[in-house]
Amino acid sequence: MEGTERKPQSGVDIRLLRPGQSWAEGKHLIETTPNSGYYEIGIEDEADCGFYEIWDNVGNTQGQFSGKTCTIGKLDARGLQNNCIYGNHILDGVVTGSKIANESIGTEHLQNGLLSLTKLQYEIQDQDKGVGDNSQSSPAKLTEDKIITHTLDKEYQELPHIILTNQCDAFLYIADAKIEGNLVTIMIGISQVYTATDPFYKLLALAK
Repeated sequence: MEGTERKPQSGVDIRLLRPGQSWAEGKHLIETTPNSGYYEIGIEDEADCGFYEIWDNVGNTQGQFSGKTCTIGKLDARGLQNNCIYGNHILDGVVTGSKIANESIGTEHLQNGLLSLTKLQYEIQDQDKGVGDNSQSSPAKLTEDKIITHTLDKEYQELPHIILTNQCDAFLYIADAKIEGNLVTIMIGISQVYTATDPFYKLLALAK
């Protein structure tokens, strides 16, 4: 710059850096023609598209941020500043489900309090999914079995919160719950049977 006039400068080392990268990791721009002062770079790999900071060696041979940025191709996560997405961006239709890649947003991306119950991962099973320990029947038989085993259909990263809702006249309780790999197994104990002839209950698994 000379005053308010922008003038091309030849012989400058200009590089594109992802935020947090070092000068040595930057992508070099080449001068389009010798002594022109205009620079360019070719990006062929889609993985290299996105947000960059523009650095140069003017005033610092080790490179420094020029104060300018650019986006090549599609905007990636590095181009999103903290707290730049608000509720109105979603409500007014700017950010829609079709613009978000499948499984790209998890609960770890949300601040505390932003996750409602409707966004929790959940699974419901009833007595028809349980297998009796002695009868090996499904539903289990209250007169023969002492344990009813359930294996959840979904995969989990950690043991979910389990809620048992008993709807029959027998004392049922959660005897054990364990996770092996990504599969969760729940054991329901049968303690006392009163007037019930068949088990009738629901299991609810809640996970973040």
